[in-house]
Formats: sequence, structure tokens, C-alpha cells
Amino acid sequence: MKDVKVYSPVEDKAIRENLNDSPIWKKAYHAEDLPRIQATNRVVFEYSIKFDGTKPIQLTNVKRLVK
Repeated sequence: MKDVKVYSPVEDKAIRENLNDSPIWKKAYHAEDLPRIQATNRVVFEYSIKFDGTKPIQLTNVKRLVK
């Protein structure tokens, strides 16, 4: 399993119950996209997720990043 930080302007308080179908995936970005995303969004959420290949398995942490 691999730990990955996923960034999204979408806050999903119920992500632990429905990780695979969370609305964050419609606007999910990698760390290299973060400056561009923060330029257009005041708040971005950092989701730390464990992946098995390309399948998200477990949410380990959520941080709120404010510009």
C-alpha cells in the first residue's frame, strides 16, 4: 500500500463512510497542482489516503489549508 496526499477544494465530512464514491474525486489534484488550485480556491483540503494500486483503501488524515 502507498500513502498519497490528495488535494481538493471539496470538503467531504462523510468521506470515511464512502471513500470510493466521495465527491472529492471530481476535483482531486496532486501536490504539484496545489499552487494553481490555491490561487483559485480560498480553502483546499489535504486528504491523506492509503492506496492499493489505484484503489483508495483507507483515509488516514484530513487537513484544511487556508490561503
